[in-house]
This record gives sequence, structure tokens and C-alpha cells, in this order.
Amino acid sequence: MRRRTAVAMLATLPFGVGSSPAFAASPAFAASQAEVLAAAEFSDPQNAVHRLNELSRPLLLVNLWAAWCAGCLAELPTIRAMTSRLGPDAVDVVLLSHAMNWRGDLAYARESGLPFRHWRLSARSTETIVAAAFRIEDDRFGLPQSLVFAGRKRALVASHLGSRDWAAPAQIRQAQGWLDAAG
Repeated sequence: MRRRTAVAMLATLPFGVGSSPAFAASPAFAASQAEVLAAAEFSDPQNAVHRLNELSRPLLLVNLWAAWCAGCLAELPTIRAMTSRLGPDAVDVVLLSHAMNWRGDLAYARESGLPFRHWRLSARSTETIVAAAFRIEDDRFGLPQSLVFAGRKRALVASHLGSRDWAAPAQIRQAQGWLDAAG
């Protein structure tokens, strides 16, 4: 119960709190989170098994979210707008849900017609993998979290904790730069 309460409290933080330096992702933490996600096994709503390396578009956005998270929901239309602006072959988006939120997130994604892949960590994932993937510290983690990978080798180019306006002109320019660098 403590975890759910703490996570719910984080969801009440103001939109855009992740842009504050105090909430910026530590490069070391982001790298280990990215490494865990790159090696992890995921399940989709039909329980098919997936890995991030099966996705082939130049950019990959992994967005850790929950349907109860106001910042997450505010961010979803901007992700859709960014992918539309960059083109259909530019970005793969994976919405990653925590197991405790899976049913509610799945219902929301279906009702909202979200056009993105919706996965969770495989049931075979250990607690250590889950903790690293969601950056759980002291039984707490914040949402939304986003990681952007670029190129064939899936280099981590950005990690962000908190809501982001993915359709903002500066963000589109940055994403275009990642695309250009990815070749």
C-alpha cells in the first residue's frame, strides 16, 4: 500500500516538473535503466513476448506511464503529435506499464485508441529488473519517465523524468536532430 500511495502522490506533481534540474535523470541511473530495458523481456496484451531490439525505426521512445497519472495522460497527445510530425517510419513508441497498473492501463489504452505498443515487463522479470527498469528507490518511483534510443545500436540519447511536451517546436527540432544523427 505504501508504494501505491507514494506513486499516487508523485502523480499530483505539476505538469512539467521533470524539467526541473532537481528531477533530471542522473546519467548513471539512466544508463543502467536503459541497459536493463534493452536486455529485458516484455509481454503485450496478448501475452506475446517482445524485446526492444525487434523494433527497427530510427528512434525508439519508451514511455513509462500509468492511466492514473495526470502528467502521463497530458503527455500522450503530444507523443502522438510528435510521431505524426516526424513521419510514420521515424519513431517506435512503447508505452510501458508497471504490473500493478497493467489492467487499468490496458483498459485506458483500449478505450482511448492509443496507437502505440503497450507492454509490461515479462512475468519472468525479477524484482531487481523491475526496480531498475522503473528506477524504484525506497519503494517509490515517479511517472512519467521517458527514454529515447537512436540508431541501429539503440544508443540512449535522452532520459527524462516528468511530463514533457513532445510536440513543442524545440522538442521536434531535437527529435529531428536525433533522427539525422541516427542516419
